Amino acid sequence: STQSTWAYQNVFYQECERMNILLEEVRRSLTDLDLGLKGSLALTTQMQSIAHSLFLDQVPESWTAVSFLSMRPLASWFQSLQERNQQLMDWTIDLQIPKAVWISGFFNPMAFLTAIMQTIALQNSYDLDNMMLTTEVLKKTADQIEAPAREGSYIHGLYMEGARWDGNQGCVEESKMKELYYKMPVLLMKALPIAKVDLRDLFACPVYKTQERGPGYVCTCYLKTKQPARKWVIGGVAMIMDTVE
Repeated sequence: STQSTWAYQNVFYQECERMNILLEEVRRSLTDLDLGLKGSLALTTQMQSIAHSLFLDQVPESWTAVSFLSMRPLASWFQSLQERNQQLMDWTIDLQIPKAVWISGFFNPMAFLTAIMQTIALQNSYDLDNMMLTTEVLKKTADQIEAPAREGSYIHGLYMEGARWDGNQGCVEESKMKELYYKMPVLLMKALPIAKVDLRDLFACPVYKTQERGPGYVCTCYLKTKQPARKWVIGGVAMIMDTVE
């Protein structure tokens, strides 16, 4: 129903606004640079700075200022930009929220997770201030999801660093040799009042936008573990949204 999707729609709308600002800056600066190199405009220090960045396969500073958080070099950043833009373009066609949302493609992924909490709080008359996100790891990839979740939302695009998810046992397990980033299956994100959640046998796994971690903290996902959770805490296990090998 429209009532239950307005919070999600709002997030997509805000994402489109941010994407438009970024695309406009990319277009403007490249058009100016083109005119500068052709001699139609005086070359400014900003144009020279952008030309220098392009030459070094780096994202120009004026783009980074309005960009999604990323550690990618320019070529791979641009590819990521196109993929992120595509998810938003698909949404604008019929304003249907994807069956599984590529949450890693958002500027502000936490806004979408907050929308899940708001929606569930409204539907169940819960107090939003005393709620937490709950995470169920499915055995499916995004293309195997046939319908949107009845409650909450399916999300994908996360990688586990420092450990892996064991789909057969349904818990966090030690990484396999040489497997730096384990691609997580689809997660079903819901929310419950904190008092209703049993935190035993769960590992509080932090989620970050990039491998740099710190500034890109998004949220904490509680994942099932058979081993003591502190093993994963000490190992610095986390889930990363955008990995660069």
